[in-house]
Amino acid sequence: MNVIAMKVTEAKSHPNADALRVYTMEAPNHNRVQIVANLENIYQEGDIVAVALGGSVLKDGTKIKLSKLRGIASYGMALGVVEAELGNNLSEIYCQKELVNTKGSLPFQKWTSIELLHNVRRNLSILGDAVTITYRAKIKLHGTNAGVQVTTNGKVAAQKRTQIITSESDNAGFAAWVENNVEYFSALKTSENITIFGEWCGSNVQKGVAISQLEKKIFAVFAIQLGDDITTAKKLEVRPENIAEMLPKHEDIFVLPFYGEPVTLNFGNKEELQVAAETINNMVETVETLDPWVKSTFGIEGVGEGLVMYPDTDKVVARANYTDYMFKAKGIKHQVVKSKKSVSIDPEKTSNVAQFVKLFVTEARLEQGVTEACDGQYKMPRIGDLLKWFALDVRKESIAELEAAGLTWKEVNKPLMNDVKEWYKAKVITF
Repeated sequence: MNVIAMKVTEAKSHPNADALRVYTMEAPNHNRVQIVANLENIYQEGDIVAVALGGSVLKDGTKIKLSKLRGIASYGMALGVVEAELGNNLSEIYCQKELVNTKGSLPFQKWTSIELLHNVRRNLSILGDAVTITYRAKIKLHGTNAGVQVTTNGKVAAQKRTQIITSESDNAGFAAWVENNVEYFSALKTSENITIFGEWCGSNVQKGVAISQLEKKIFAVFAIQLGDDITTAKKLEVRPENIAEMLPKHEDIFVLPFYGEPVTLNFGNKEELQVAAETINNMVETVETLDPWVKSTFGIEGVGEGLVMYPDTDKVVARANYTDYMFKAKGIKHQVVKSKKSVSIDPEKTSNVAQFVKLFVTEARLEQGVTEACDGQYKMPRIGDLLKWFALDVRKESIAELEAAGLTWKEVNKPLMNDVKEWYKAKVITF
């Protein structure tokens, strides 16, 4: 990705177009380059010109590629006469900073897998930890999990839930958007590497909810990770006001606020825990009826997906300890486990394999799998990707339900996969 100060060694008219000229550009340690340009700027032999070579991405997002103009090849773009030493690299002035790709030096930073409340309760019971925790809710937007890594020296990488991505292997256009805004993210240099986690949502990302009616895509940020366990230990900033201070204003970036009043859960008292769960169920029902954040922010009315509950804190927290206590609460229409309520303190009980399969093979989970594993594609060659994702996702979430039903993973695995196959095959035919 280079813009080089090069000398015009030959200038002539284009043989097939009066409005174009053909230039030969040269510089030490660089191959001679042929450039075709219009008459907006006319260069003379001996001029020193900024030449963007193929592969460069200019700050306005323009990607420089080999092209043919009226039959003559052009290997770059002339950006104007400059006062620079011949051969100087001018990329810092004209180009976007490079987005790190999957072969780059940055390790993937995974967002946590958020449990349901009954799983959090089960894990605490195993540890014998009867804690009391006050929670704050953030509205869960129906989009696709996304992240942006920024290093202390300004390197930038885009992520989906499972890996680093680029515009060549994108996820609903998120990497392309990060590439176009790499200067913004590169400027967020801090004393340690950070990862900005959020939901990429809006037009053509998901469907059926308020945020999907938005005419553009947005990055709704819910947490910032500081550190990467390589240079420094991972910590999380989840307080909306502090996140907002770390991110300069941007028309496509929004910081999700806390929603509603704090809710205290006493994990050592089942009756009190049940009362708190009902309070959260009522909050979820309200959000599913009408997403209040989307309404107040964009003036759009429609259903919401649910809530994510964050332990209340007055400081940056150690990620390893903090995320174990988080839990999600989806509305009935968006549940990946077909339970009777959004929040339950006990797992749903099933009496046979068929009921277990029905519990976990939900439309919401299937559509999530297609988005995450198949890049939103309904094509038979991608069915293996969906099956692998689905098996891993259900297996890690269904431990409590398997125990309650007296079933093993071996007993339910094949019936689960059969249902997923039939659903995906029907979708392929439809699409």
